[in-house]
Amino acid sequence: MDESPKDRRPIALLGMRGAGKTTVGRVLARRLSRPFVDLDLVTRVFAHRAGMRASDAGELLRRVGRARFRDLEAAALRSILEPGDSVVLATGGGVVEREDDRVWLARAARNVFLSVPVRLLEERIRADPADRPALDATDPVLEVPLVLARREALYRSLAESVIECGQDPPEAIAERILAALGYLARPLG
Repeated sequence: MDESPKDRRPIALLGMRGAGKTTVGRVLARRLSRPFVDLDLVTRVFAHRAGMRASDAGELLRRVGRARFRDLEAAALRSILEPGDSVVLATGGGVVEREDDRVWLARAARNVFLSVPVRLLEERIRADPADRPALDATDPVLEVPLVLARREALYRSLAESVIECGQDPPEAIAERILAALGYLARPLG
């Protein structure tokens, strides 16, 4: 798919844990012939360079605490956005909680919020085999409404486009993103 030079900014997918940012991001990257970058993985690389080892972002968060994790995530985000490389970026769900990160995203990326109903997020998190720590409650499933209430306005304020997602397959969501960002005349299907 051809893109005009003005559209070569990174596309950042925003949304809650379980929204499908990674899955949809991979499909979108393929459709645009762009590299796919997962912010959680880059954050782990930054942690590794600092001598911190973790098998996943959840373990890293538990080991270093929320503040240090957000510091590492912010450095990783800047390393991706500052060069302005044309990538599709799956952000961490909490990346919007820091004002500096929101400024970077607003300035350097085309932001798309994947909005998913609370019940579906809860189902996906419940079914996810990854051991993800809770942030605001004792159980990551129980905290979904609390965390979403805190973050939703931030996601929406950054978003160039809000994509309402339900049970749609990742390919259909990617097509809707392409259409919303002007890469397609209209969504397919």
